[in-house]
Amino acid sequence: MPSQPKLQRWTDLLAALLRRHGPIDFETLRGEVAAYHAHTGSKATLLRMFERDKDELRALGVPIESVTDEANNLSRYRLASKHFYLPFLQLAYETKRPPGRPRGPGYQSLQVLAFEPDELDAIARAARRVAALGDPALAHEAQAALRKLAHDLAPLAEPAPAGELVAVEGAPSAELLEALGDALQRRKTVRFTYRSMQRDATESRTVDPWGLAFVSGHWYLIGRDHEADATRQFRVSRIRDAEVNGEREQSADYAIPGTFDLAAHAGSRQAWELGDAEAQAVTVRFVAESGVTMAAMRLGAPVAGEAALRRFQVRRTEPFVRWVLGFAGAARIESPPALAEEVCAMARQALARYAEAAR
Repeated sequence: MPSQPKLQRWTDLLAALLRRHGPIDFETLRGEVAAYHAHTGSKATLLRMFERDKDELRALGVPIESVTDEANNLSRYRLASKHFYLPFLQLAYETKRPPGRPRGPGYQSLQVLAFEPDELDAIARAARRVAALGDPALAHEAQAALRKLAHDLAPLAEPAPAGELVAVEGAPSAELLEALGDALQRRKTVRFTYRSMQRDATESRTVDPWGLAFVSGHWYLIGRDHEADATRQFRVSRIRDAEVNGEREQSADYAIPGTFDLAAHAGSRQAWELGDAEAQAVTVRFVAESGVTMAAMRLGAPVAGEAALRRFQVRRTEPFVRWVLGFAGAARIESPPALAEEVCAMARQALARYAEAAR
């Protein structure tokens, strides 16, 4: 007799476990899972199949428990429905009675997760913003998430209110993101025109894409800049006329270094660390201790022998100057002197505007 497909075995195993409230032994499972019941080989082979099924289901997130008997043997198995099924989603209104579950088979064992109307509205707005970022993959995932939630929360299935605007600053086109993603996947070099805000110039760039990251509300292309022979970040919304190398389309142009970690690179980026300019070392002295300054100090590298000094790598000076100015004197740039003077100049401009407004 041909063996049952693995998916059918898994389905039968899950059904046998879920229809019971307590643990059951393997012999009981064998009688209810068709593939196990029809197995004609040795019991040892059957048990190995069962162990593989359990391990693979657990790897997928199914919390099958092994329960010991009186002799401390792992001989029974359990899958609690409250650990397997997602909670029932419900819209909560201002009422003294907590929201109840629908009547019918299966619902009574589910937990309930209730949303206030304003929370539901925030979820819908957030999903629409994600869908408007310009990345087709993200848009698909956001729309799929709304459809799944709308199965229990009908208001999420309603269209966006007429006239609602989703403000997305500098969102790149879906075609550009798709082209860069394709180049990254195939490891093909990209040439494009780029507007550098730091140098106030438009230049031609040749880049080996190492990754795409969404940081601080913007998409960035990270890779090796051929002209600088160094790792650089480029805001995708400033990229124009991108051309993917069309030569030897089935061959990779480069290899991403094994030491490069996109999550680590993008996850710790501050506004002043982003951009394509050469990074400069900036030393800051923190002259007051508080929760805010202690958290800020952790963003910089310690300076040997100086507990209050931190060194930062800065590509964009303007956001860094504004960040330091926000500490109202509790943080002061020591070097380079020109950047310290920028902080003083920005402070004088702010004071002048306040003085003018007060008159």
